[in-house]
Amino acid sequence: MIPLRDDNPTTLTPVVTVSLIVLNCLVFLYQLSLGPAEERFILSFAAVPAEWFHPGTVVGDPAVPAAVTVLTSMFLHAGLLHLGGNMLYLWIFGNN
Repeated sequence: MIPLRDDNPTTLTPVVTVSLIVLNCLVFLYQLSLGPAEERFILSFAAVPAEWFHPGTVVGDPAVPAAVTVLTSMFLHAGLLHLGGNMLYLWIFGNN
């Protein structure tokens, strides 16, 4: 059921894919190291729908524009299984 590889062989090293996986893991480790401040970090950098659909609503840090959270939210993960699953699929389908 869960793919472990694809049938599209590559000859080049997937530098961008490996970089994204490493960056995601580093952000997750940083997120874990925050302790009680983790919730504020997530609210500041997650894409919160209320900030998009109700202009003027600020849930996280007002210094982080809502448009930026579209990119930063891609590096936030709820747990190890979430991170592992996303990185597995990124590796399988992003290496070519």
